[in-house]
Amino acid sequence: MTSTAFDTLDLSTLPEEERLCFYGALFAMSDADRLMDEVETERIYESLDLDHLSPEARARVLAQAIQPPPLERCLHAFKDAPEEIRHGLMLNLLDVVLADESIEPGEHVGLLQASQILGLEAEEVATLHELAYAAQRTPSHSALRRPIRFVASENGTHAAG
Repeated sequence: MTSTAFDTLDLSTLPEEERLCFYGALFAMSDADRLMDEVETERIYESLDLDHLSPEARARVLAQAIQPPPLERCLHAFKDAPEEIRHGLMLNLLDVVLADESIEPGEHVGLLQASQILGLEAEEVATLHELAYAAQRTPSHSALRRPIRFVASENGTHAAG
């Protein structure tokens, strides 16, 4: 039997600038439809770990919430990142987009751009989309610690992020 299990994606090993880019990408995706939905913004705030950032970096993250950076710039920071980080970023971008239960045209364009820059195949993106949707439907979804990552299931399925 396949089970879908989620854990927290550990960003603590990333340099501070990359963590800022990760958070910036989430804010930029939320703003892709030119309307930062409250539900999406709350989802992003659940992902933030400000305790492990310098005061300057904290201020920059909060500034991103007001004026999101360009998505493309944030994504390029992860172009050559390990698969776990690239998959994790895409999974969390999808998680943000699905927070309001719809994908707007601007968000669709942003997700396509993300998949291209992160070097993800259509099959990988489809799997991550299914996982993000499953995370939304998990009874304990509100208890998930974000940013999320998929972990291997009971039958040994490969972890996707």
